[in-house]
Amino acid sequence: MHLKNGKSFDFTENGQDKSTVPDLLEPVACAKYWIEQNAKWIHVMNVDAAHNEDASHNWSLVERICELPIYVQYGGGIRTMEDIDWAIRIGVTRVLINTAAVENPKMVAQAVAKHGSERFALTINTDPKGDVMTHGWSMAGGLKAVTLGVQMYHLGITTAVHSRIQPDGSMSGADLEVSKELAQLTGLNVIVGGEVRDMDDVVECYNHQGINGVLIGKALHTGKIDLKRALSATSRKLAFESGLPQWKQEQQTLKGQIRYELSAQNLFNHLPNDKLLRTLDAGGGNGMDSLRLAKIGYPVDLVDTSLSMLQDLQINADQLGVGNTLKTHSFDIREIKKRFPAESFDLLLCHNVIQYSDDWEDLLVSMLAPVASGGIVSLMTRNKHAVPFDAELDDYELDELPALLDEPHGKSGVFDSDISFFTAAFLSHWLEQHGFSAIADYGVFCLYNHYSVSTRYDDAATVAKLLTLEKHLGDKTPYKDTARYIQILARKN
Repeated sequence: MHLKNGKSFDFTENGQDKSTVPDLLEPVACAKYWIEQNAKWIHVMNVDAAHNEDASHNWSLVERICELPIYVQYGGGIRTMEDIDWAIRIGVTRVLINTAAVENPKMVAQAVAKHGSERFALTINTDPKGDVMTHGWSMAGGLKAVTLGVQMYHLGITTAVHSRIQPDGSMSGADLEVSKELAQLTGLNVIVGGEVRDMDDVVECYNHQGINGVLIGKALHTGKIDLKRALSATSRKLAFESGLPQWKQEQQTLKGQIRYELSAQNLFNHLPNDKLLRTLDAGGGNGMDSLRLAKIGYPVDLVDTSLSMLQDLQINADQLGVGNTLKTHSFDIREIKKRFPAESFDLLLCHNVIQYSDDWEDLLVSMLAPVASGGIVSLMTRNKHAVPFDAELDDYELDELPALLDEPHGKSGVFDSDISFFTAAFLSHWLEQHGFSAIADYGVFCLYNHYSVSTRYDDAATVAKLLTLEKHLGDKTPYKDTARYIQILARKN
């Protein structure tokens, strides 16, 4: 939010883009609107004070915003210790420092010592040459962004907001190269600013280690980015990272091993015996699905954002001697359509991925883009018809139980995240609408929580019998209809 003359100011040059936000010009109403959309932080920049040292900060207005249930990041014309003290006194969570960092680093060190490093962030605005701009983005002194970042890091600053100077509202994209350089070379946690256009830009930003946030303005006001979806996507990424230890532990259980074995058997039913298929494992984590393909010679490209998962995969691949057969790529699966050309792969694995995203359709479209004509897709996810069998009855009132039959969402058993449920019929129809013909669908874990089975998972003979029974149940109606997972095999037309 940019403030000018006490109003929220729209920088758009041509004025043609119309905001979808009511009461855009009234700052407090605008902030309340974003709070309703689940915003936890709001970025406030005082344009008047940034350009004019004698301009008012309009502290009373800033204080009214700070009284709302939201964290406030405020900057623009913060040049003295008095400015800093006043901002923190009225409730600003994080004070942004720009010109003062260049001209008065001693004051910055004093402010950090007095109020704590978490109360500050360095604002780095750069021109096209990479020089730091000060005094309301009007002066460049030949100082490079990394140089300033390192200096401030040694003074106790831990966060930086980086933006490229350009016409605000132009939505021409962030200067991610400089932001990545700052994150890699300075030790700072970097927030990317500078006209983020869409969710692809958001994803591209949080794909890089050390980049911990992104400023979104115009794209929210025009509806090009939905805030709830953006927040959901980023919170789920954090949930995956924090849930990795439990996820790896789950994979090693007999239940987890049986799940991988069943899905592999279903897949091999439809793979040729005389050809090694070029394989893409989208969101494949540590490769438990695709390692067995690489072991028999399949060339595999695995895409995942989790560095921890990919490191674990590399260890396993090296132990199996398939390190040269399996290539890893650390980027978001939304970018697959841009990173790989059409006709790149004969086989796509998408196992337990789409249930974690509200934008599952966009993800699938991206993943399917490089599949060659005649290529095969194996899509595995949670089954909506299994939801009632998972229910803990003590968690529901009597009149709430019938709604379980139509419940579209639930909680992940491993990650701190909501998930979506699907049916085989729905996804098969969706694939047919997007140029694929369903070959088969299976249920995986038809007896997954049956008491007589789950209490005897440590018995080898029972496990062998369970695998055989599950294989046959998963291919037959009505048994497969209520399995914990559904697995669909389809071919590109």
